[in-house]
Parts: sequence; C-alpha cells; structure tokens
Amino acid sequence: MISTFADTPQVDILYKIIFSFHMPAFIFISGYFARVEPKKILSRIFPLYMVFQLLRFLLDFILDSIKWGHPVKIDMQFFTPRWTLWYLMAMIIYQLLLPVFDTKNKRHRVAYLILSMVLGIVIGYNPDTDNFMAMSRIMNFLPFFLAGYYEKDGHFFLNYGKKWNPKESKVATAILAVCIVTGFILAGELSSRKLFWGTESFNGGMYTWYTRILAWMIAFLWIWILIVWVPTKRLPVIETVGKNTLSVYLLHSIIILILMYTPLNDWLFNKIGWQLLITVGLTLGLSWNGFERLLRKIAIPYYGNRKKNESS
Repeated sequence: MISTFADTPQVDILYKIIFSFHMPAFIFISGYFARVEPKKILSRIFPLYMVFQLLRFLLDFILDSIKWGHPVKIDMQFFTPRWTLWYLMAMIIYQLLLPVFDTKNKRHRVAYLILSMVLGIVIGYNPDTDNFMAMSRIMNFLPFFLAGYYEKDGHFFLNYGKKWNPKESKVATAILAVCIVTGFILAGELSSRKLFWGTESFNGGMYTWYTRILAWMIAFLWIWILIVWVPTKRLPVIETVGKNTLSVYLLHSIIILILMYTPLNDWLFNKIGWQLLITVGLTLGLSWNGFERLLRKIAIPYYGNRKKNESS
C-alpha cells in the first residue's frame, strides 16, 4: 500500500525497512518448506504463473482502455513476469535447480551458498535490469532460498538463538533490531529503495557489489531476529494467514492495481491510517481458506504419489 499510495520521508524509511527483509524472509521460508519434487511443484506453480500472467494482461488492457477511452495495445511477454509474479517464476527456477543443490554434506552446502552469492554478484553486472525471466531478482534472492532449504535439517538459525540461550538471544536480537532501524533512520537519505529490489545493475555509484552484500547481511540479520522472536505457540489467526500466504501475495496486487485506476487512488494518497486498515483487511480477507482452495484448483494433475503408492 505504501509503495503505491504514499510518498513522504517517513514512509520512505518504513518502506526501506520492510523491503530490507520481507522478500528475503518470504523466500527463505519458501526454501525451508521446499522438497526435491520438481514435477509436483511445477504442476501447481507453472499453471498459477500462466493464469495470473494472462490475468494481468487482461486487467492492464481493460484498465488502460478505460483510462484512455479507447482500446490500447498490450505487449504480452510471458517470460517477463508482471509485477509480483516474479516470485512464481523464481519458485519455478529454484525448484528446477534444487536437485543440483540438494546435499547433506556441510562443506558442499557452504560451497553452494557461496556459489549462489557469486551468481548474485555476477548478475548485477548485467545492464538489462528488466531482463528475461526476472533473472536479476532470481539470482539475487537465490542465497535465501538455499539457506532456508538447508536450515530445515541444519538448524543454523534455530541453534544460534532459539535453542541455545533463548533469553539472551532475544535481548541481543532486540538490540540488533533497534540498531538496524536506527541505521535506516540516520542513513535514510543516503540509500535508495531500489537497493533491496535485486533488479538494479551495478553502476559504480550507489549500486555496487558491496552494497548488494550489505543488503544480504541486513536481510540475514532480520531473518535471525524473526526466527528468535517467532512464537512457538499456535496462534489461530496468524497461523491461517501464514498458511495461506500465497493467496494473499497473488491476489493483493490485483486489488491494488484496480484501486490505482479509481478515484480512491487520490483519496488514499498519504493517508497512512486508512492504508493500514486496508492492509489488515486485505491480509485477513485474502487469507480465507476458500481463496487457497480456489488457487489449488489451478494445477496440472500430478500422479507421482499415486504411482509410488501403487508400486509399493
């Protein structure tokens, strides 16, 4: 909401704080729950990508035609994801790569993580920031996906905080969070929102290989903070939202896109209170189980488990 309907120095700082961790943490969690079952995952993710990519083309055509008063031409690029759909493209690529990176050997895991970071640096020298298949973002966030996948049985973040000295870790991470937020407040004007998008090419100025490493470090620190502070008790509403995050992620952008083409666009601008209420409403509403069930119907049938059970 604030990325679309707000533009003040205070909002800019809040935006940077959120973007410094929200997609890295989201992809880290995606990696944590990932399995080496490319066919099964692709049977759901690829159809979702195609359906929502087509839906975005249709929405853009309708909304732009209404805005300009005549039918407009839409450039249909199926391999250049529209807006938030780069995440689905990333999941497709990550699932295809996962068998390559799947190993129990700790040294190999460290080597693969380093390799993923090298790839994230190399892609930064590509001058095409809006490139084919969202490769800039995919390579930039690959370290978080692998770290999440390896965390499942490696328990690096869990061990260093959640299990060992949990009280001390909470104090330490609380202080760390305050320090990070303070850093954003003090250095807000020296940084750019795009530093955390993973799309910008290195230009020798604000965007360099070491600013990308700095962004990774901040994101990994946030992930550690979140893991230390995440409750172990079941929280019904939060649990439902978390379980159905994909429906929130895919559907909220459609609603925001529509709001941008209505008179509410001007009315909502810089009204943070109303934006917060709408944000909460969208999150709770779009996490309804019915939307998740609807999304699950958008899939190519996969009978891997049935064949496996029949053979056994």
